[in-house]
Amino acid sequence: MKHSLLALTVFIGLSTSQTFAQSAADFKTYKTQPTGNFDARNLLQTLVGEGVVLKSFSITKASSDEAFGFFEDKKSTLGMKKGLIMTTGGINGLCSGNTSSGMSNYTHAKMENRGLVKSNENTSPDLEKLLRGQKTFDACVIELDIVPTADTLSFNYVFGSEEYDEYVGTAYNDAFAFFISGKNITGDKNLAVVPGSEIPVSVNSIHGVGNRYSRIVPSNPTYFVSNIAGNIKIEYDGMTKLMEIRQPVTPYETYHLKMCIADVSDDSFDSGVFIEGQSFVSYEKSYNVLFDKNSSEIEKGYKTLLDNLAKLYKDNTKGKILITGHTDNEGTEELNQALSCTRATDVVAYLTAKGVDPSRIVMNCKGETMPRFANETEQGKLLNRRVELKISGSFEEYTKKKNETAVGIATEESKLLTNYPNPFATSTTIEAFILDNVKDAQVVIYDMAGKIMKTIFMLERGKTSATFDGQNVVNGTYPATLIVDGKPAGSIKLVVAH
Repeated sequence: MKHSLLALTVFIGLSTSQTFAQSAADFKTYKTQPTGNFDARNLLQTLVGEGVVLKSFSITKASSDEAFGFFEDKKSTLGMKKGLIMTTGGINGLCSGNTSSGMSNYTHAKMENRGLVKSNENTSPDLEKLLRGQKTFDACVIELDIVPTADTLSFNYVFGSEEYDEYVGTAYNDAFAFFISGKNITGDKNLAVVPGSEIPVSVNSIHGVGNRYSRIVPSNPTYFVSNIAGNIKIEYDGMTKLMEIRQPVTPYETYHLKMCIADVSDDSFDSGVFIEGQSFVSYEKSYNVLFDKNSSEIEKGYKTLLDNLAKLYKDNTKGKILITGHTDNEGTEELNQALSCTRATDVVAYLTAKGVDPSRIVMNCKGETMPRFANETEQGKLLNRRVELKISGSFEEYTKKKNETAVGIATEESKLLTNYPNPFATSTTIEAFILDNVKDAQVVIYDMAGKIMKTIFMLERGKTSATFDGQNVVNGTYPATLIVDGKPAGSIKLVVAH
């Protein structure tokens, strides 16, 4: 686990900010800083939008301190303005345009030669299970504990790779997975799948025609964008469309998320995933308003729907209304982006005219970047010409429930409380109480030799918890200590017994 510690230490305390931009300076990436707007906490907080509480996070694996960071895209080239990027190499040079046929930063072999990793480190056993035993390299893994305040969780991402399109259909099947575990979910469920299936998102599951193997039949091409010509000023040769994940959840319960990306079968040719900032949302209901071609006019039937929504939510101020405009793929990307914004703006104007407070509305527009259905049919195009409305969850009820669970706990000092179950075979929940005035709180877990194997950053104050995943850890006893503003605040022992 030495490599995990290396990546985490560099990420939190030693890195300095660097910016790499395309010629028009529209797309930028940023390394993390020890403090300020680009520190680790802000990096993960950028993911969280309406109706979601981020309790804790950990950087489990990474090839280097440049394997992850922030991105900004002024022109929303990928359908996103900002967010988190995770790579199997580095963000250095990623947005200088598609200038290389196979960028390979910070490969496992390079890091091993420098003595920074061992031969069996920096793999993703979870991805290898999904890919039926294919060997992984240069894994980047980030784990989160979140609480949704409504019954559906969603977020948006784009997967890209240098393996496109020369190695489509081969063993070099770089992949991304997004695992969730928690109440009413069996085991670790991968949500990053081809829409309508359980097939993991990878180079082989979403692609066009591979030019090295001309007989390769396109796989789910509706969701693929080729960048061989370099029209998108990003290094990757191909990428998915903007993909949305949706998962039913139980409000106010804690869910553990694990995001994994890795090279497959060798450590060459980088891949990455862009996760949209503020796209982690939970909502209780969603609605669609559909439009005619090249039109933003709201038809009578949908006005009735909006009238009913305005009546229902005008006085219900607990949640927000998330409004997003979309188009089909007819016309240019620029015109479709503008049309999606016009559609969303018109829906917002209609609701506010009916008395909905504008401060309760969050508007976005995605153009043609986020089809829900195949654009190859007229029916699919019709369903893609839409404005989506989602009613987000409320934090008020969560705060109330959280305070109720803290009754009876002495609150004079921060302390580590317990973990359960213990012993455990898969995962355990670590509970702590952290005072409101604490600036930095971490649960540090040590291996049986006394070396740090994992650091969990605790973001929530009051009574809180974090998940320790022990599925890929050997049997044994692992001490865990709560560190509050640099000082220990209690220890417990985690017992792994598979």
